[in-house]
Amino acid sequence: MTLAPPAAAARIARERELDAGHRWQAYHVFYGGAPIVLLSECLLPLADALVADGVATEYFTINYWLEGSHVRLRVRVPYGVPEQAVDDRVHREIEAYLAASPSLHPMTELTDNGFYDRLFAGEFTEADRPRYFDAAGRPRFMPNNSVHRRPYEREWSRYGGPTGMLIAERHFVESTAQAARLMRLGNLDVRTILLGVASQLTFLTAACLLGGDRELVHDFFVAYHRRWVAGYGQGAVYTADAGRREHAGTVRAMAERIPPLMDAAARADFDALPSWLADWGRMNARVAADIREAHRGPGLTFAYDDGVRLAESATAASWSLAHSLIHMTNNRMMVSVADEAFIAFQIAEAMGGAR
Repeated sequence: MTLAPPAAAARIARERELDAGHRWQAYHVFYGGAPIVLLSECLLPLADALVADGVATEYFTINYWLEGSHVRLRVRVPYGVPEQAVDDRVHREIEAYLAASPSLHPMTELTDNGFYDRLFAGEFTEADRPRYFDAAGRPRFMPNNSVHRRPYEREWSRYGGPTGMLIAERHFVESTAQAARLMRLGNLDVRTILLGVASQLTFLTAACLLGGDRELVHDFFVAYHRRWVAGYGQGAVYTADAGRREHAGTVRAMAERIPPLMDAAARADFDALPSWLADWGRMNARVAADIREAHRGPGLTFAYDDGVRLAESATAASWSLAHSLIHMTNNRMMVSVADEAFIAFQIAEAMGGAR
């Protein structure tokens, strides 16, 4: 079962209308401590209050590393609301929180820039380097416990162009809400619980976006694992024979969880799943339908190795978006790149082998 194209077309039209009447205002909050503390005690309550007061319609967050550990808060503001009024309120409330409850953890001091350089090379060009590194090649860091208004720069070629960006931003808002929901339930700071939750959300996202095609989903996770290991030089001891034996129980547990999730994604019927997964599945099924509709219309444009061009098929577009949307969802739950690679490998193993 798939969602009817008219529903997807109406959603895309609504997103365009929303985008035309609003602007995004972005704030970077530099904080050396655990992001979950800053989010749960300050940023999420503030953003919820902005929405409740009619100052904003929605928001999303991102955890990021550039210029030092920070959380990015992006709020969608109607054009009728004065920009400065939002700025003043956001700065006032965040600065008050940071003054009363500052992070006592210093910003990271790097003695070896290798990993930071790999992160930078993966997302920026050499032309950007002078902005973020000093003349001696040291990264520039912002002060701890500080908030700064920054431009919101859309990544058009990463998310498929104008229409793909709107689809992605809807996912950003929904995944921020999902992460907040899980934070309120507690225990996301327990790694085993975090990885268990993340593995289910990760798998269900890919299964929905890739139409419940088992072979395609398996190949996606093989590629997803290779992407992170190759791109960021993460060691992967779990791929060796000893590592596979150590995690055999995890793979068996995943193999038991996968069939009901795959079946739900293939039928777009999530009623049998727990509520937190069912809601997530329904949202991703809508996103999958929107991607298909966008491909039928103006198409979705991505940066490939041979340049920026239209995706050849809705499946190709879904594959590209699945990578970024899964990564950003895990980012909001504070799942590391190394753990994302681990999750992908275990899923591929559970589906028949990571090759």
